[in-house]
Formats: sequence, structure tokens, C-alpha cells
Amino acid sequence: MSTLKKVMMAMVLLIVMMMVMVVGRFTMDRQDDYSVDRTAVTVPTYEESTIVFDQGNAFKKSLPFMASAVIDIDNDGVEELFLGAGKSKSDGLFKFQDDALVPIDGSAGISKGDVASYGSVVLDVNKDGKQDLLIAREDGIWLSTNQGGTFDNQRLDAVMPDDTVALSIAIADLNRDGAFDMFVAGYIKHELVEGQNIFREGYGGTSKLFINNGDNTFKDMTEAAGLAYQHNTFQSAFLDLDQDGLEDLVVVHDTGHVVTWKNSGNMKFEKMNNPNSNEYSYPMGLGITDLGNDGLVDLYFSNVGSTPPDFMVRGDLTDTQVSNWKWLLFKNNGNFDFEDVASKMKVADYEFAWGGVFEDLNLDGLEDLIVSENYIGLPPYKMTLLRANGRLLLQTPNGEFAPAGADAGVSNRHYSISPLTADFNQDGYPDIVHANLNGDSRLFLSKKGDANYLKVRLADTIESIGATVKVRLTDGTILSRPYVSGEGLCSDSSHVIIFGLGHQNAEEVTVDYMNATSNSKTIDKNNQIVSF
Repeated sequence: MSTLKKVMMAMVLLIVMMMVMVVGRFTMDRQDDYSVDRTAVTVPTYEESTIVFDQGNAFKKSLPFMASAVIDIDNDGVEELFLGAGKSKSDGLFKFQDDALVPIDGSAGISKGDVASYGSVVLDVNKDGKQDLLIAREDGIWLSTNQGGTFDNQRLDAVMPDDTVALSIAIADLNRDGAFDMFVAGYIKHELVEGQNIFREGYGGTSKLFINNGDNTFKDMTEAAGLAYQHNTFQSAFLDLDQDGLEDLVVVHDTGHVVTWKNSGNMKFEKMNNPNSNEYSYPMGLGITDLGNDGLVDLYFSNVGSTPPDFMVRGDLTDTQVSNWKWLLFKNNGNFDFEDVASKMKVADYEFAWGGVFEDLNLDGLEDLIVSENYIGLPPYKMTLLRANGRLLLQTPNGEFAPAGADAGVSNRHYSISPLTADFNQDGYPDIVHANLNGDSRLFLSKKGDANYLKVRLADTIESIGATVKVRLTDGTILSRPYVSGEGLCSDSSHVIIFGLGHQNAEEVTVDYMNATSNSKTIDKNNQIVSF
């Protein structure tokens, strides 16, 4: 055999070996990394259907994100779904009909130009009892005002820097004037992106804090509040992390850190240490819950996980800079003392992930976790065979999370940016949507079980943001949930809080608002919705 043939055979063999290694590594992602006892856990089950909407992300022209939100446009109690589109397509609005989510012609007037819609949150801006929509787009922040099932659209004067696009929006009333304020996560424009593994300070987009003048015009208070920095940012949320009655800020950086800012009052914020402060990660999605039912908000953050090898994601980090590619779960011990319990609760060692949301899927009183996966820019994921399924993790009575997606019938081997939850079919059990890039999204409709529930609906005004809702059961157990606006990634699930009661009964529900007021109602029956 000639030397040339030997070299060619060796090269072919090397390529085959590398392909086998890649296939092996990526298919391993679909294996369950933990063995968790599910004996005491009821697995909910779902029917899958297609949401016909090709989001049309032009990955070579736009960032790989999409807005998504659950909104009740006509106040009939059955929520609709909003999906943001890429540059060349129209945003989508879908109603629940015949056990599916079907398009609303013309998206009820929600319109945009030749720009991508990246993030969205729902809020009753003008306090007329109808839910409106705030959308972060390539050309700025847009307000779509609900006129009773149709929308008027206006671009707000909250201007981002020239090199930055608005990716997602966090809202709160920081100065208690009754108008919504915004922290807008900024990401560098697509055409200015230098790479995907750049950790250095000073690279990326600039996020902004906009304070409402009371008439939906805004003043840039970023510098004055102590929140000025330059780094690509995915997601943020205003939450009272230390129970002092002030909205603190959680910020999720790309190629960086989870950053926790304490609201010191007088529109001033102080950066506080957390378990991720001295290590580098890719925190992307943000999940919000109260795992201990103690009124303290706990936080989940996705990461690149076990999918890419270290050398691929380490980028410009030095040998001395500590990295952590695992999923993060911060248990809130109060006073800005956070403990990463992801390994202890068995959610750390999973694959590349995007948005994650908490919801009590089986109504047993314990919050479960749904996570989106698959990156459109990762070459092996061009093959459907190599993509992950997404994760559905059920919380067990001992606080561990058990993988149950296969048994539940929830698998989404598409480019999902975030899951969303809502009870579309009104059976009390949360349904799941996976919002997918470059292809149809998916609805997973729950099959009714026999557990009890209580739904709590607050007014969707700015005063409700950050409220704590607690339900007392007849045996004295207290269930606590934060009122969340904007969870997952660039997304906003239903604002109706579903408390799973198992086979117990609810006795009282209490809402503690950020403005120091409180309201309670006695509960005389289960399986109903209580409105405040």
C-alpha cells in the first residue's frame, strides 16, 4: 500500500472516530444524570400539538432569541399566547381552540417593522383592567396597548446605546409613583459581535435603568442608581430578595456572572456577593420560586452544562480564573446570603440550557422545573438526532429533582428558547409551551388528574410586581409563591398563580404587596380562582 493511501486511510479513520465521539457526547446529553427515587411522585402526562408559526430567525442577521408571553387579550379567563418573530416575519398571537393554539388573524393588531422581537412582558399599563404588552425589539421598546382585544402600538422613548439592542425587560415601580419603571437588558448588536466566548470586561451591550416620568416617557437613571456596566445581558428581574420592602435586582450576564444588586433605597443599588460572583459561567435562563415556602425568593440559572468540552467554552479566561459550567440553584437564606444547592437538589449536572421556569406541574404542593435546550449556533445541533429533549424535573418530597420528561410525554428536540406555563384547558393543571426558533413551537396540554388546586389572580398592574402570595391549608401548612413578571428567557408565563394542594384543602389566601399593604380572603372550596 502506498504512503499516500495510508495517510488518506488514517485521515478517514480519524474523521470517523471524531464523528463517533461527537455523536456519543451529544446523545449522552439525553441520558438522566441522576437517579432519583420517584416512588412518592405522581408524574403528570401531556398531549403534544404543534403551534404553527415559523419564527424565522435570520441567524446570520439577528441574535438567536425570541419574545414569548401568555396574555389574556379579551378578559375571558382563557389566555392567549404571543410569539415574537424574526426580521422578515410578523409577530404571532394564538388563541386556545379545540385543544390547540391556533393563529389569530393579523395578531390582533400587534405589529412591527423589519426587526426581530427579542423579549416581552405583560402588564396592565394604563390600569383599565386589560393586559398590555411590552416588547423589546431591535429598534427599541414597544408598548402594545390593549383596546379590548385589539392593540395600538407605540415605540417608547427609552433609548438604548448605538451599539446595543434591547433583549429583555424587567419592570417594577421603584419610586412608588404608580408608573412602571424598566431595567432593560442590553446585548451587543449582531453585526458587532466579535465572538461567543468573550469574558473580558468592557465588551458587549449596555443595560439601562429607565425611570418613568409618569406619562410613559423615561429618564435614564442607570449611572445615578449605581447600575452602570458594560456586558452582554440576557435576563433580569426585580424581586425583594431580603424582605426589606424594596425591589432588588437579579441580572444574568452572558459569559460572566449572576449579579445580585441590593436596593438601598433612594434609587441606589449596591452589588452583593453570591455563589457565582468569583467564578465565570454562562448563566442564561432565570427561574424564580420559593422552594422553602418561607417567603424568601430562590433562583435557578441555566448554563452550558456538560454539552461542550471545557476548551470550547473557556474563551479568553486565564488559567487562574475559576469557571463553573453547571446549572445553578440559589437557596435564599435571607440577608443576601445565597447557597448554591444545585448539586444537593440534583439539578447541577445537565446539558446546555436556555430558559427555565418553575411550576407545580402535578399539583402536589412542590414546585417543579421545566428547562429549554438546544442552541441554533452549535454545529452538531444542525442534526435533530443530536439535539437534547429539554428537561422536565419533578420535585420529590425530600427536595431532590427527578427527571420525568419521557414518562410525562414532554420532549422538544427543537431550538427552544424558553418554556412558558398556563392553564389553557382550564383543568387546574399547568400546560407547557416550548417557544422554538426557526420552526413551529409546541403545546403540551395536560391530562387532568385528581389533585386539588387553588388559582390566585392579582390585578396585572405595577403594584402587584414583587408581591408575595401565601395559601394556608387546613392542616396549617403554608404555601408561598412570589408574583413573577418575566421568568425563563425573554419570556413571561401566565400571571395566574396555581397552588397545588394535593388532596388537602385551602383555608385562607393572603397577598403582601411591596407598598406594605396586605389583603386576605377566606377560602370555602378548592378548585377555584380567587381574584384580588
